Amino acid sequence: MTRGFLRKIKLLLMVILVVGGSWALTKWVGDEETIIINGKKVTVIDGDSFKDAEDEYRIYGIDAPEYRQICKDSENRDWPCGKSSRTALAKALGEGEHSCDVRARDRYGRMIVTCTNADKDLGASMVEQGHAMSSENFDQVIYGREEASAEKAKRGIWQGAFEKPSNWRASHPR
Repeated sequence: MTRGFLRKIKLLLMVILVVGGSWALTKWVGDEETIIINGKKVTVIDGDSFKDAEDEYRIYGIDAPEYRQICKDSENRDWPCGKSSRTALAKALGEGEHSCDVRARDRYGRMIVTCTNADKDLGASMVEQGHAMSSENFDQVIYGREEASAEKAKRGIWQGAFEKPSNWRASHPR
């Protein structure tokens, strides 16, 4: 092998190392799904829950499609409604400062929270945008007005056919 060829190989390996290292650093430092709430760094799990280093949180009064759930769009094509819901929650949490108040703990130990940003209720926003349904697990329909608005406007999950998240979970156990 010639000395020039070995130099080219070393240069190529250095470039790969620098590019790969830069990519890894941006993924580690700049995770776009990591947000600060109540002074804690949180990561979005799906369209109605997130976690920090110690606890998991679920948004009060809503039920969003599960991350792997697929829905039908207005033209009866598959679309990843669960991923879309998760992205919407991450975006909403990333906009401004949110304050979350703990209401209770569920049977899985998650904190049930109501989150607001400038007096705007996050759960209401997720339902009104069609990224979640008003939950049926409570004594009352929490966001019935917002759900009716989303359904009438065919926003999000209401644009086509979908399985209720609770039914989808029952038929797709972890």
